Amino acid sequence: MNTQRHSFGDIAQRTAFSFFLFSIVLTALLTLSWYILVPELTQVDVGGTVRGLQELKAYKTNLEGQILTLEDQRGSFLLPVNHDLYERLKGLKNDRLEFQELRKDIRQVMIDLLPGRTDVVSISGFEFNAATKTGEVFGRVQNVGPRSMTVLAQFVEDISQIPMVLNVETSRYTRQESENGAFYSPFTLRIRVR
Repeated sequence: MNTQRHSFGDIAQRTAFSFFLFSIVLTALLTLSWYILVPELTQVDVGGTVRGLQELKAYKTNLEGQILTLEDQRGSFLLPVNHDLYERLKGLKNDRLEFQELRKDIRQVMIDLLPGRTDVVSISGFEFNAATKTGEVFGRVQNVGPRSMTVLAQFVEDISQIPMVLNVETSRYTRQESENGAFYSPFTLRIRVR
């Protein structure tokens, strides 16, 4: 049995060339893979263009800049809540809602005036001024024979009972005869709302 002891220097001297050769080959293989293999494995197709790692970083930075620009542009299109124009738009919307509610209520009065008859009141025009909260309704009562003035009076009375209506001014009640001999009563109503 060999009981001879080898010193560390002897062992290092014998294996130094092997370690040196291994490190040279390993370094060469890693360098080769870094420049040839890694770029091939890390290329990505984005938007029809193949991009590598460095190009992806630049592309990401460019996209983030575009996103910020577009978000600022979108923000400039939106109105802040405390902006004067936004307040005016809200006012116009509320005025339109008043007009629609008044129109709906008048339509309901027309339906309820003579149940089962929808051809009695014919409205030819409706104007609403939101600033003065007044509306004008133009039309005529027809298809009820000589009772057209009575039905018109009932129509005006029913409109004045609408909760949002303050006052109803009417044109003079008249009964006229059409070419075919039917009676009708034209009207113009001026309505003030709350």
